[in-house]
Amino acid sequence: MFAEKKSLIYFLLTYFASMIVFLVVFDYLFLKNASYQIEKRQKEIIKTKLLSHDLRWRFWERDFRDLNVTIYSGEMLLKKASQKGVCINYILKRGFRDFKIVACKIFPDELENVKRKLFFYNFLALIFILFIAYFLAKLFLRPMKKEIENLENFLRDVTHEIQTPIAIINSNIEVLEMKNINFKEFKRIKNAAFRLSKILNDLKYLRFREKKLQRLNVKDVLKERLNFFITQIENKNLKIQLETEDVVLTIDKEDLIKIIDNLLSNAIKYSPRNSTIEIILNKEFLEVVNEGKINEPKKITQKFYRESKSEGGFGLGLYIVKNICDYYNFKLQISSKNKKISIKIIFV
Repeated sequence: MFAEKKSLIYFLLTYFASMIVFLVVFDYLFLKNASYQIEKRQKEIIKTKLLSHDLRWRFWERDFRDLNVTIYSGEMLLKKASQKGVCINYILKRGFRDFKIVACKIFPDELENVKRKLFFYNFLALIFILFIAYFLAKLFLRPMKKEIENLENFLRDVTHEIQTPIAIINSNIEVLEMKNINFKEFKRIKNAAFRLSKILNDLKYLRFREKKLQRLNVKDVLKERLNFFITQIENKNLKIQLETEDVVLTIDKEDLIKIIDNLLSNAIKYSPRNSTIEIILNKEFLEVVNEGKINEPKKITQKFYRESKSEGGFGLGLYIVKNICDYYNFKLQISSKNKKISIKIIFV
């Protein structure tokens, strides 16, 4: 649902912005042409009035009341030609002499009227464009919505089918543990079941669901999830170095669990045996540091990308973490330097 709304908003913004750019360019060219046509028409009016009027032999600056045209000549020509209004240069022939005059007339501002009408039409056009954009967006997104529904149904069916055998495996592992069975093959089965359970949880998370925000103490959830990974930590004889303080966030609990689980899972998976994992939690960030190396830090958050295919999994862990961080406006920083891998979630 969130992805659909996000796509709809992006489409509307892109379409609406492109239409605004189109209208601005159209308005500029239209007004430029309108200004030229208005001035041309006004000059023709002045010229027509001059030709239809019998100017006397002797003339000077005067207002012809019947023409409403001002004539400038002689020294007044250069002084007055820059006044407001529409002016034309005109050669008046008298006998063997030519007299240069400037005829000017103040017209009502037709261009302002055109601008007001254009603004009104633009307003109507934008409303129409917004309506059409919304209609097209819903039309174009309908197939995507259908595919999302199909994918959600598929994930629901797959997770439901897988959940039962995993539950049976885990329950039998618990029975065997109660019987103090602790041979090497049993540990491998237990680790494989744990990995399968994590893959199932990742697939279940990919189902599109509504988030339930609540105030959570990250420190408490972190300690709870560390206990969940205790078997994997002991199997590799890893040491956990904790440096934490109370941090309260308003977040969906499943989202917070996914962040912590995937950071811990990656650190455990790629840490050498007998090494140390450092976990730092304060009001600014959560950071997990372990020994190792990432060959492609920029690709590590891509969907289905795996640094080592021998480690198994679908490559969804950090992809899910990145999506959660984007949703809450957290910053995800991944670095690999001096044989140390650092994954930091910055709360901003």
